[in-house]
Amino acid sequence: MNPKAVLKDYRSNFRSVRKQTREEFVFWIRSTYMIMLGVIASLLVYYVWILNVNATQGYNIRQLQTEKRALLLEKELLDVKIAELESLDSILNSDDMKDMEKVENPDYVVIKNDTQYVYNY
Repeated sequence: MNPKAVLKDYRSNFRSVRKQTREEFVFWIRSTYMIMLGVIASLLVYYVWILNVNATQGYNIRQLQTEKRALLLEKELLDVKIAELESLDSILNSDDMKDMEKVENPDYVVIKNDTQYVYNY
């Protein structure tokens, strides 16, 4: 019989309480270490995800601000065009004004705030 095989068999059968406690302690330390690494890795992934969401929202906000500036510029240009078309020179130079006659001796209606009026139809 091989003495090493017997010795090896003997060691696997004999386990002291101290050795078992130490192995359990090492197991819990390793498992705690692995759990903490998992938690840290998941927090890192969560942090990168939050950064990505914020960057995407920032890009969307900048894009909307650019669109807002363009629309405001277009609105101002349209306001200028409206004011140009409503100006007195534009109205007097239009083709519709050429067919009208000038008014002589116009009568004006003056409305006062403190007077009551009666309208006859």
